Amino acid sequence: MKKQIVTFVIDKNLDIKNHLIGLDSYKRKLHSKTISKNEYYETLLKLPFKKRKEIIRKNIERFYSPEKNKFTRTLAKDINKEWGKIEARYFYKLEKIHGHPFPYHAVKATLSSANRFGYDVEGKWFAVSMMQNKFISIDIAMHELMHFMFHKYYWKMCERKGLSWKQIWDIKESFTVLLNTGFANLRFQSDNGYPEHKQIRLAITKSWNKYHNFEKALSSAIQCTH
Repeated sequence: MKKQIVTFVIDKNLDIKNHLIGLDSYKRKLHSKTISKNEYYETLLKLPFKKRKEIIRKNIERFYSPEKNKFTRTLAKDINKEWGKIEARYFYKLEKIHGHPFPYHAVKATLSSANRFGYDVEGKWFAVSMMQNKFISIDIAMHELMHFMFHKYYWKMCERKGLSWKQIWDIKESFTVLLNTGFANLRFQSDNGYPEHKQIRLAITKSWNKYHNFEKALSSAIQCTH
């Protein structure tokens, strides 16, 4: 049997890193969900990096007690089981849409106590929810893994076209709208994206429905950013 590419794990250090990604997203005001003032994040941003990590570690410690670990490890096991049933179909669809193979043989999905879910392409990991059910975590996984493809095959292409980091980030986030077409039979909820990306997502969908070509859809998305 082919080895599963994505493994859902309990990893406190990755959880801390995911919290820090959420903090960075808030600092940069990357999307509409980071606009409202967050007193906890504001406090952390005033501290040195090492102190931020210490406070986050202390705040999430309760999720890693021996008693809680029994529950979270059971949840990770359940997610792995359900994901294993669909992983091959998911990657087949993902690779077909992008026209490229998935570039990694092993990726970790850490269950996180945060309410935002980030990823690290170089570290080959992303975060899903420790607080929600296994099917929501599978939906989150599909979303995050699509970002891995964009970073590998299209980010530098966008840079060569003169787009700024933020413009590329907006396009990358918008492309998950394609999860609502070819992946609907594998998901439990729609990928709604951020309100400010509505026009880019519409352009991507329109182009995809007409041409079924990722690079043509990318060109349509780029036109929306100018």
